[in-house]
Amino acid sequence: MESPVPGACPKYLVIGVCSHLRRLRVPRPCTGWIHGLRGQVLIFTGKTLVDGEWVVRKHCIARSQTLGATCPDSFSRKVTLVVHGELAGNVKDADRGLSQKLLAVMESRRQGRHIHVVDAAGYSDLLFGAPAVCRSLKMQGAGVTVVAEVGDGVFGGPFDRIGLRNRGVGLADGRLLGRGTPGHEKLLARLVERVLGHRLIEARAPARRGPQFDIGWVGGRTAYGAWAVSPAQLRGDGASPIVDAILHIGTSLRGFYRPGTFQPVVVVDDGVQMPSAPLDRAASSAGILLSRTSDLSGGVAR
Repeated sequence: MESPVPGACPKYLVIGVCSHLRRLRVPRPCTGWIHGLRGQVLIFTGKTLVDGEWVVRKHCIARSQTLGATCPDSFSRKVTLVVHGELAGNVKDADRGLSQKLLAVMESRRQGRHIHVVDAAGYSDLLFGAPAVCRSLKMQGAGVTVVAEVGDGVFGGPFDRIGLRNRGVGLADGRLLGRGTPGHEKLLARLVERVLGHRLIEARAPARRGPQFDIGWVGGRTAYGAWAVSPAQLRGDGASPIVDAILHIGTSLRGFYRPGTFQPVVVVDDGVQMPSAPLDRAASSAGILLSRTSDLSGGVAR
C-alpha cells in the first residue's frame, strides 16, 4: 500500500515497528517515580512489609500479578523493578543474595539500562495505586546501600492539584481547618502558588499513611508540610479557633514529628493578627511553625 503522504511510512509499517519495540521492552528514562505495577518485571529481595505487616512472598507475587506485573524466579535482563524490603539498610549479606541483586542493578544502571528500586513503603504504595519513588543506590564498603531521602515517611508522590481538589474532607478537618469552605480554598490557592512559584522547590503530596498536609517541600535537609488553616467562624481576634486547629494538627502528628527532619507549618490568612501569644504557645507546644501567606518566601516560612 502506497503512503498518501510523500516520504511518510505506511500505517501498517508504523504499527509493526511499535509492536516490535514493545516486545523488545525498550527502557524509558527514569523520571524518579514509578506510577504503577502494570508492565513491570519485578523481583523481591528479603522479606516484604506491606503497610507495616509482613506478607509472605507468594502473596506479594499474586497481588503484583493481579495488577499487571510479571514476577520471575530469578534476576535477568528482563527485570525492570526490584522490591527491597528494608529502608536504607546495609544489604551485604551475600548468603541471601541481596547484595548480588543490588550490585547487578547498580551495574545495569551504569551501563545505561535503568532498573527501578523501591523499598517496602514504595511497594505498598504501588499496591494501593499511589506512585512510589525510585531509590538511589550507593556503594558502602563491599556492599550496596539503598539511600534514604529527606521526607521518608511523610512525603508521597509529586504534588497533585487534582488529587488535592478531590480529596475527602473529614468532619474535623472541615470544622477546625475550614477545608471545603470558600475562605479556605482562597488561602490554599495562595499557599500553593507561593510554593510552586519557587523554581528550585519540588512540591510534594503527603504520604498515603502520613500526616495529611496540603503541600510539602524540602528545604536543605528538612521536609516541610504545610496546612492552610482558615476556620469558617473566627471569634474576636481569631486566635481561639486557630488554636483549636493547631492542636488538631498536633494530634495528627504523633509518631511523625521528628525535630530537624520534618517541620510542620500552619499557614493562616494575612488578616490574622500576629504575633499572638495564644497562637505562639499552641504552635510551640506542638512543634509547629506558624506563618502568614505574606511571610512565606519562595515556599519556605521565614
